[in-house]
Amino acid sequence: MTAPRPDEDSTEHWRRILMGTDPALQSLRRWWRRVPASPRCKMCAAPFQGPGRLLTRVVMHGTSANPLVCNFCFKKLRDHPGGAEIEISVLFADIRGSTGIAERTSAVLFTRLVQKFYTGAAKAIDDHGGIVDKFLGDGVMALFIPAITGEAHAARAIAAGRAVLAASDAAQLVEGGVRVGVGLHTGEAFVGTVGTADHLDFSALGDTVNIAARLGSIAGPGELVVSQMAWSAAGATDPGAEHRTIEVAGRSAPLDVVVIGAGDVPAVAAAS
Repeated sequence: MTAPRPDEDSTEHWRRILMGTDPALQSLRRWWRRVPASPRCKMCAAPFQGPGRLLTRVVMHGTSANPLVCNFCFKKLRDHPGGAEIEISVLFADIRGSTGIAERTSAVLFTRLVQKFYTGAAKAIDDHGGIVDKFLGDGVMALFIPAITGEAHAARAIAAGRAVLAASDAAQLVEGGVRVGVGLHTGEAFVGTVGTADHLDFSALGDTVNIAARLGSIAGPGELVVSQMAWSAAGATDPGAEHRTIEVAGRSAPLDVVVIGAGDVPAVAAAS
């Protein structure tokens, strides 16, 4: 990450970073991509494992208090707090009926099931260029941002949603009664640092996040509920997909969505 130019306000600086158009950050990502291996800093791509880990320590790009970004990028986020409103895709995945599962099993077994779900969901999200924003008890919130995911963030988010459902079909989870629903929406959101000076997080806020959370909460077991906006942005086509119009709590107008299952494979434009 770089500091804002003297003639540039913080918001525009953040926009360049988040959209992946900042020349210095582009150059840094290209350089670090030559050095193995994953996982990497989500901003500059500095490697956290493998041979490259030694080099990142020397140049202050090692791990930080935030697992998503390296020490160098975390310092830049802290020194230049703020953000910008950009188009992103947001995914929420939740275990359906987790209260009942917890009631029927021991606390230790329930914790193992949730952790298994976390592990599979996190890998599915990371494999498709998303970042896990936070774990929410029995759920996961993920962001797909242009600078990290690319311009086809809606398409890759849909692919990630399907992968999360596929991962939730692991034998251990099925035997434990775990079924997962996923919701996804694309739209404008504030993306940047939130919190206090002592505890800054990188996250997203706004109506887009709220809608995605709502879709995640109404998705049935094994369902991926995609807003029509995300579906259209992805260029997705699937004649067999189910189209619904739903009421969203707190919104005056209904919302058009597309519902697919783990086994449905919609064609999407530029999903890779």
